[in-house]
Amino acid sequence: MTKQNTIASVVFDRQTPVMDREQIDMLLMVDEDGDDPTDLIRELIYLFETESRAKFAELDRICMVDAVVDLRKVVHFVAGSAGNLGLVRLAAFYRAIEQTIDSGQLTDLSNAAQPIRDEFESAIATFKAEFDL
Repeated sequence: MTKQNTIASVVFDRQTPVMDREQIDMLLMVDEDGDDPTDLIRELIYLFETESRAKFAELDRICMVDAVVDLRKVVHFVAGSAGNLGLVRLAAFYRAIEQTIDSGQLTDLSNAAQPIRDEFESAIATFKAEFDL
């Protein structure tokens, strides 16, 4: 279930798949100890989810006061981690938010928190379902 995540002036390819399985499979190949790759995936998604949720703790306040610099820091952190984990749609959406902030086209954040959270939750749910976590 993909929600329509829109923030004024933020444009990205909504057809981008949620995950890049090739990227994820490459992560799994890094584990040369012969351990169950599910353990690695579980650990990576746990770390990503925990660290991202910690960054989101201030999201409502950031958006309420239109603190674009703070929002950029949050989405930059999560986008980088999401990209490394193969969550390409989330990374693309958050990178588009960064670019829109950088260009000065995004200054009103009053409606930004929910789409940011919705895309994150969708990515996490899809990832966990894919790996039966």
